[in-house]
Amino acid sequence: MMVASLKKRSSASVRIVFLFVASILCMSVAWGQSQSNAADLNGFVRDQQGAVVVGATVTARNPATNFSRTATTNDEGYYLILSLPPGDYEVTVEAPTYKKAVVPSYTLTVGARADLDVKLEIGAITETVNITGEDQPVIETARTTIANTIEQLRINTLPINQRDYLGFATTISTVNRGNDRPIGPAPSSGLNIGGQRGRSTLVQVDGADNTDNSVNASRSTVSQEAVQEFQVATNSYAAEFGRATGGIINVVTKAGTNDFRGNIFGFLRHRSFQARNSFAPIEDPPFTRAQYGATFGGPIQKDRTFFFAAFEQRRRQESGFFTSNPAAGLTASVTIPAGILPVA
Repeated sequence: MMVASLKKRSSASVRIVFLFVASILCMSVAWGQSQSNAADLNGFVRDQQGAVVVGATVTARNPATNFSRTATTNDEGYYLILSLPPGDYEVTVEAPTYKKAVVPSYTLTVGARADLDVKLEIGAITETVNITGEDQPVIETARTTIANTIEQLRINTLPINQRDYLGFATTISTVNRGNDRPIGPAPSSGLNIGGQRGRSTLVQVDGADNTDNSVNASRSTVSQEAVQEFQVATNSYAAEFGRATGGIINVVTKAGTNDFRGNIFGFLRHRSFQARNSFAPIEDPPFTRAQYGATFGGPIQKDRTFFFAAFEQRRRQESGFFTSNPAAGLTASVTIPAGILPVA
């Protein structure tokens, strides 16, 4: 009986240890994902003479969603705010016997660890000193990652073929378009980073691995209208981003705000105003290419819960044809229509 009791206790202990280890692993994975789709803000708070201010309260608030996080400076006047969603923040610094300092707009991009040092002036806390963004540039001294951020301005204003937003990565000198196809059977990311193949590039969306393990290609991408920004890490990137020998594409999608916003878009190519294919064996071959979609987002509960939805589809209606010349040894050319591409 004692032997059976000991066996039961040992098996129960093994289960407890297993559950503990599994929970730790799950927490580490979740932490890695939260870091890869967020930004950190840190810095020092000092007075006008350069002395550190201990116990100052630093608050970063996103006006669009009213999301905020707070930190307190330590004995060295240092503060650190972790895992802030990318966006524009209002940074407020308060301390007794000092005027309140406010940075009205400070932009944090995905994957950044920005340094923001603030100087406080002696005075009543009811007084406010506004610090402009030009006085506080976004700099990073704590990370060695070589990375560039493709921000919303470039995504909205630069021309792009087929609305494939990953193509904006080629504005970086070390990124080129590969010869392998980004669509079709066994595709790749289509991007050569640092001379590596397209299959050596890891694509992440909102901190989650978006790479197909079978062919190491990016899975179905989101609509360009749903992309807020993305980071292209080309060298010395952190281990949290996982496997890659070429580079990292770290995408952050849009989220709803306290305002209802949306759009409808469409692009069309048709045979009525498109040049006829000179190799087509018929007089008037059918040709229609359409790309269209819509987005909509807003609050479910103001300042707390939000939603954002995006739809985009591309259709091609063309006639494939085959031509050959038996007298010339049956040389041939073929055009195959792509059909209906996946819905993003």
